[in-house]
Amino acid sequence: MKSESKTETEMRAEKAPRPDTLEALNEYINSLMEREHDYGTCVYAISLAATAAFNMVASKLGVTGFQASCADLDFLRRTRGIDGPFIILKGEDMCYPQYDLPEKLREAMESWREWAAEKCTEKLAKCGDPHPDVKAHWERLAAYKSNSVINKPGSD
Repeated sequence: MKSESKTETEMRAEKAPRPDTLEALNEYINSLMEREHDYGTCVYAISLAATAAFNMVASKLGVTGFQASCADLDFLRRTRGIDGPFIILKGEDMCYPQYDLPEKLREAMESWREWAAEKCTEKLAKCGDPHPDVKAHWERLAAYKSNSVINKPGSD
């Protein structure tokens, strides 16, 4: 099992395999690592290798689609160093009326309100002298109560 893609465009279009064995997974990953890469192709080599490993482990563990989606998000959290709630919005959803992206974002921010208040309270206690605009923003977020609504400054 080897990657035969030669160009960045081919690698971006390549579907990651679902190897059955560690040997097949290693062969695929080695085929990605042992070729020459440029700035763009190395991105897809990493992504394809990680996806092939994900596919194999998910298959061996017999995870559900929900478990796989949780693992996807946890992988993103770990690799991006995200320490708190986050949301993924697909641009494609703008094309359909049933997906109200501004409302999804508003709902997410509302559900994160208490987390933001706690985080900003911690930042105010730890950070000596932040920029006045940052400090004012942290103070505004730290002041949120469980029944308040998130508004931009001046929109009250």
